[in-house]
Amino acid sequence: MMTKWREVTSAECQEDFDDLLDVCVEIAAERISENWGLDPVAVVNRISLGLKIFPLEGEAGTSSTVTVHDRLVGQLRAASEDLRSYAIVFDATAEGASDTHLEVLLEHREYAMQICVPYVISDVRAFDLGPMKAAVGQRLLWG
Repeated sequence: MMTKWREVTSAECQEDFDDLLDVCVEIAAERISENWGLDPVAVVNRISLGLKIFPLEGEAGTSSTVTVHDRLVGQLRAASEDLRSYAIVFDATAEGASDTHLEVLLEHREYAMQICVPYVISDVRAFDLGPMKAAVGQRLLWG
């Protein structure tokens, strides 16, 4: 029998993940509907400042071999002393695919998870979510 993540994590971790997921979906809905695209975005829960969007430093495209995702992870590692948890959201839809979905990577100091969120944009005012699927994620900052 598989243990559910809420059974093995603290109330703080659960609250962080719920808050981070909500913010990530809002950011994705806004950016995808306005720009028809979403580069990876990180949202962090800082120990000292609370929930904030984590700015990607440097210019986009500074290196063709280092992805935006990898650059975000590197910058999160450098700031990890002041982080309690973080999320990275990106559009994981394969080019030319008809099924669209977001991927949200969540990590707290005690647990990591990966969430797949199907979505449909029926018109410019509607960003409809499908049933989310969660799996244990890869620990990138704290292991």
